[in-house]
Amino acid sequence: MASFVITGLERSGTTVVSELFRQVPGLDAGFEVGVLLGATPRAFPGIEPFAGNMLHDWGLSQAALEACCDTDDFALFYERLRTASTVMRPGTRTIFDKTPRYIATLDECMGKVAVPFFVTFKDPRATVLSDFKASGEADFDRWFETYARGKIGYMRLAYLQFERVRLGADKRVCLVRLEEFCLQPRESCVRILAHVGIAFEYSYLVFRPGRYQLAPIASISAGLPFAYINALGRARSERVGAMFAEFGEWFFG
Repeated sequence: MASFVITGLERSGTTVVSELFRQVPGLDAGFEVGVLLGATPRAFPGIEPFAGNMLHDWGLSQAALEACCDTDDFALFYERLRTASTVMRPGTRTIFDKTPRYIATLDECMGKVAVPFFVTFKDPRATVLSDFKASGEADFDRWFETYARGKIGYMRLAYLQFERVRLGADKRVCLVRLEEFCLQPRESCVRILAHVGIAFEYSYLVFRPGRYQLAPIASISAGLPFAYINALGRARSERVGAMFAEFGEWFFG
């Protein structure tokens, strides 16, 4: 079985939390999964781009992926994935699933596996900057008009799930605010690791080289969530803040 699941808005800290856990001996994962988006693992080969990305991100052949999915049991899927993956470190005894998209249907995903969950989040102004950088666009103001209209619907789905967890105090879920993680790394790591019964080691704060270029994170940086302050400037930050004001609990400072 997968030991736990990490989710949250894209670029909200899921990769940082994932890299923390990858420092723990015997524990490893590929980049993303996505299997919990389907009713059973049998539906997974038709869920793109997640199924296709698994071939590279977990080192699978198409035949191996289909063999992993030939079951209605998610626990069996994850166990087959662990043994079939060709990119896991030697000595990997258990794996975890890091898939941001689960946040939009978190309650449904939690109903499919009886494991702990982590939900990451960060300031919407930082999220916008991350998305702008990923877009490759040069003109922020023109890009933002189109982006915001599409993003806000998805953020509402995620925020609804976030608020349900925050107010319901579900003990299976550990909420991780990226700003606090980066400003108080030791305290945050102790809390995050303890959620799944792992003792903290200082060596976990310095990351091995990431497996994929999409995750070039060497360590936990205090400035990581605050780049938007200089990159966007006051006027654009206020504009973003006004557009996404309904997501009040996500704002920091």
